[in-house]
Amino acid sequence: MTDMNKINEQELNNVAGGAAQNQWKTVANIQSGYLAIRTAPAADYNNEINHIGLHNGDKVQITGSYVQGTGFGGGPATYVWVFAPKFGCSGYVNAAFLK
Repeated sequence: MTDMNKINEQELNNVAGGAAQNQWKTVANIQSGYLAIRTAPAADYNNEINHIGLHNGDKVQITGSYVQGTGFGGGPATYVWVFAPKFGCSGYVNAAFLK
């Protein structure tokens, strides 16, 4: 018999395609600058899509799973793949700024 390991909630969410998909969220709590739309789940200027960003009150649609990545300063951050109708593009955003 194969040794079966339990999968954590994050892995289950990825396998299931994301339980929260197709929900609409609002960008909030941006104190300065903008919420970058990224090609990878990491706070890096080089992965910003066209160096465009979202501001408080902008709407995004969650179309992918939540994933763990790195925030500014190298600390952990949670990202989610979204569609941003304001720009007509998809990418990762830091989920801490969505409500």
